[in-house]
Amino acid sequence: MKKKILFTVKDYLVTGESFQVIWDKKLQRGQTLISDHIELSKYYSSQDYASHKENKKSLIDQLYFTVQKIMFRYKAKLINRYTRGKKLLDYGSGIGNFGMYMKNLNYDVSLLEPNNKASTYAKSQGLEVHRFIEELHDVKQFNLISLWHVLEHLKEPEKILLDFDKLLMDEGKIFIAVPNLKSYDARFYQSYWAALDVPRHLWHFTTPGIKTMLKRLGYRLKAKHPLWFDSFYICYLSEKYLKSRWPLFKGIARGFISNFNAFFSGEYSSLVYVFEKTPNVPED
Repeated sequence: MKKKILFTVKDYLVTGESFQVIWDKKLQRGQTLISDHIELSKYYSSQDYASHKENKKSLIDQLYFTVQKIMFRYKAKLINRYTRGKKLLDYGSGIGNFGMYMKNLNYDVSLLEPNNKASTYAKSQGLEVHRFIEELHDVKQFNLISLWHVLEHLKEPEKILLDFDKLLMDEGKIFIAVPNLKSYDARFYQSYWAALDVPRHLWHFTTPGIKTMLKRLGYRLKAKHPLWFDSFYICYLSEKYLKSRWPLFKGIARGFISNFNAFFSGEYSSLVYVFEKTPNVPED
């Protein structure tokens, strides 16, 4: 099946290189085309990469960390709503801010972060950190696994999700947050939409696409929730990429418009999906 080219997108964060994003109709998701020989780690070498930020250097950074704390409370409430257990694996944890927040709520937290600098920082904060999933062994030990804006980075997301089957207890939950390719701001900014974030984002998900993928792996969708603040940050960055004169104000305004549209359509800029493990579910 021929795949449609959606955009040619620039890496605004690190290299300035351009990459093609294609649409896979069968899988209902986009894909960033990269060479098999590309070394992705160099594309994360930026102090501006959000999940690896340690310091509040600017007004935008201060706003980002303030909103981050609000969203940690929101995510914790979602976790408490859908799970009873306290054993958490935060996959792709960055420097461990969310893990530390949950540890302070008396969760038994393990982190998995392959980036050496980020994992070293998390360890220095007294957190249990692993760099490879093989270090966790094939033991059903977690009630919940969270991936906050991580799945879109993984070369083989299906393989990682299959590995979770060895770690997740029966009726365990997976919390997945990803940008939404069908959102208003994605459609408005198109190739300038900051959540494309090539080549770090290898996949560009839609709700039908992620539901289909998880169903085939033995999970059923329990709930879907918006991440309202994501639209403001993404729109602000998108305005910067467009070289707007007032990117912060324009981004906030466009973020409000995106959330207003999503109130009716359900297509928020980013979404949290809650999936439950359901053993022995037959494939379609």
